[in-house]
Amino acid sequence: MTEKMEPRVVIADDHSGILDQVRVLLRPEFDVIATVREGMSALDCIRRLDPDIALLDLYMPGMSGLDIVRTVKEAGLRTITVIMTGYNDPALAKAAITAGAMAFVSKSHLTRDLLPALRGAVQGTVFVSTSEPRVGR
Repeated sequence: MTEKMEPRVVIADDHSGILDQVRVLLRPEFDVIATVREGMSALDCIRRLDPDIALLDLYMPGMSGLDIVRTVKEAGLRTITVIMTGYNDPALAKAAITAGAMAFVSKSHLTRDLLPALRGAVQGTVFVSTSEPRVGR
């Protein structure tokens, strides 16, 4: 019998409430291996722990999520990057995807969008939160 491994995730956000909410949302489908509250620590965790996914706040102390996305891509690391933010701005979403993020998730839609975004990212599909309600599955 083959055991299915859960994708390993590092979460970075400077608000402990968001870290707690995201950790609960990801259980039991994803394995949260680290949570950090600032950018340089996130990048260090990505380099040391080699997670499948790095879920990054767009704006946090030390280094922005967008800068981490660029660094991960330039370094050729295998970690999939996903941006989450309170700013539902199409220009920011475009910048994140152009930089190499596989998803851009609005914090106002975390319960609706986070799991589909991460599932899609693992499958190689780009995901961007919209302000309109999603219909269907």
